[in-house]
Amino acid sequence: MAIDFYNAGMNAYQAGDYTKAYEWLLQCEDEGHCAYALGVMFYNGQGVTRSYKTSTTYYAKAAEAGILPAQVSAGFAYANAMGVPEDFDKAADYLKMAVAQDDEAAKITLAEIYAKGEAGGDRKDAARLLREVLAVSMPEEATDIYNRYELYKVKL
Repeated sequence: MAIDFYNAGMNAYQAGDYTKAYEWLLQCEDEGHCAYALGVMFYNGQGVTRSYKTSTTYYAKAAEAGILPAQVSAGFAYANAMGVPEDFDKAADYLKMAVAQDDEAAKITLAEIYAKGEAGGDRKDAARLLREVLAVSMPEEATDIYNRYELYKVKL
């Protein structure tokens, strides 16, 4: 049943009818994919009043259901106080879920948290994560963090 609400919601979303999409997705808000889609809508203010707090609530619900982009989004929101208080421990918990699935963006954000000495991580953990990313691609953000925190000096 939830898949029917999700499909109807996503069809309306893709057609640009955000109000109808919201109505459909709200009927399955406890299901991971629906919660993630609602999080995106609240983040962007599509068919609803923009609310980072509500967005993060939905991202967290979807993250717990195993939705990878929601794990990254929830982690980023807590790391950057997007509608919620800054909480590096919560951020790290969500980001670790995504890192376990080899997500590059999660590795970069988690590395910066660790480089700051937060969430039980340290510069060695940060350097390891960024070296994994930089071994396969060269995103500007990863390079910036790697240089800013002088992680190139860290021996593994």
